[in-house]
Formats: sequence, C-alpha cells, structure tokens
Amino acid sequence: MTTGTLYIVSTPIGNMKDITYRAVETLKESDYIIAEDTRVTQKLLNHYGITSNLISYHKFNEKEREAQITGLLMDRVKISLVSDAGTPLMSDPGFNIVKACIENGIRVETIPGASSILSSLVLSGFDPDRFLFYGFLEKSGASKKEELQAIKKSGYTAVVFESPHRVKDTLGCIAGIMPGARVAVVKEITKIYERVFRGTAADVATMLTDDVLKGEFIIVIAAWAGKTEKAGEADVEKALLELTKDGMSMSGAVKEAANMFDMPKNEVYKISTRLKKEE
Repeated sequence: MTTGTLYIVSTPIGNMKDITYRAVETLKESDYIIAEDTRVTQKLLNHYGITSNLISYHKFNEKEREAQITGLLMDRVKISLVSDAGTPLMSDPGFNIVKACIENGIRVETIPGASSILSSLVLSGFDPDRFLFYGFLEKSGASKKEELQAIKKSGYTAVVFESPHRVKDTLGCIAGIMPGARVAVVKEITKIYERVFRGTAADVATMLTDDVLKGEFIIVIAAWAGKTEKAGEADVEKALLELTKDGMSMSGAVKEAANMFDMPKNEVYKISTRLKKEE
C-alpha cells in the first residue's frame, strides 16, 4: 500500500536563519503543515515565501486531528509536522500523530535541524557524552525535588526547561539537593539577548537579577559526582528550611538532609533543634 509521507521538520529556535535548505524545500513541497500555533508558524512561512496550507494541532484537539491527518496521509498527500521552535515532539505536541502514522503503515521521515536541547548542552561546557533531558520539571516543590533527586542519583548531565518565573526557585532547589552543583543557565538561545550564566546553582541564582528574568530559560546541570567538601552547618540549615517549606515534617527533613550531605542523622538532628529554638 502506498501512502503519503509525514515529515518531522525542525525549525529555528530563535534566529530565522537556523533552518536547513532541505527543511525549507520540504515545507514548500508539503500539501499541509501541522503547526502547534499557526500564528507563530505563519511568520516563518512568510519569511521564506511558503504557501502550504496550515492545520492547527495542540493538546486540546489532538484526538480530532489524528483521524483527519492520518486520513489525508492515506490519500498520498505530503504533510509536514512542525512545532513553534526547534525539533517537534521534544516537550511539544506531535508524538501521538507520529505513533498513529507508524501504526497505520504511513511513511515517516525526519528533517533534522535546530534543537535548543543540544545547543544548550554544548554551550554549557559540561560533559555531553551521556545526558538526560527532563523537559519542564514539576511545578510543585515536593514533586520537583523528587525529580531533582532522580537527576542527582543518575550521575548524568541533565537539561531542563524552566520559566522565568520559576528559574530562581528551581536553582534554589538544586542548591539544596546538590550543594556545590555547577549549572549553566542559558537565556534566549540564538536570539539577540542570548546569555549564559555559569557557576554553582546558588551563585547563578544571584546573577539572575530582575532585569534579566525575561524570555526562555534552559538549565543544564553538570553530572553530580557527589559531595565535594564537607557541608557546613549553614548548608544543612538552608536545606532543612527548603525541605520543610513545602510541608515536609522536620523529622523527614532531617532524614533527607542526612542522606543529602552524607552526614550522621544525629548531627543533622542537633542542627534542626537549634533551628526550632530560633523560631
């Protein structure tokens, strides 16, 4: 059975020039282009003189569009799938359509190009041989800390997305769970105001003043190799306060901090009793 082809096309992540010749040709030759936000994609199409028809596709109409798109592909049309920026499916819609095409024997091809994940990783200066991509971390403190604990235990460099409203809070969580951990925070990658802030999570948090807390942020966390120096009482106190801030009991925080800093539980308990007296 001959079908059409679904092309997964990477688009620029900021700078309009970061698109391949093949990607532009594929978009021009496509009968339809599936877009996360048609307004964003239309700007790219206008820039390159592309007149293919747009189909909106987002989390609110996924099921409805799946049948429509697979039906069109069965009629041998060419369809390109794009996201607002970068490589589709990576923290963006599109997986269900690709899965449906594969299940229905429809040809799928990828047109590689820009990726904010890889670009931030190579900018970080950290070992890129093995890394984890976490997308956006959970918003709630407890769930976010669980994910950061998983990153810590993995021993791999990790790439996470974050909003400007939560980036400093996330850096604080990283500092509490991985004291001394080095990070690279990339702001507005490939755009005019691109900046990279490097240092410990605690230090970088102080660099992110109100005037730079705008735009898109990516945090690259260096592979955690364990405690580099004996934690001081101030480090333990800060961790206990962070852990209890989100509702964890002090006894639970003591146990968590003891594991975090590889310290005897009774030493952490003594520090916690001093904190209670100060309240």
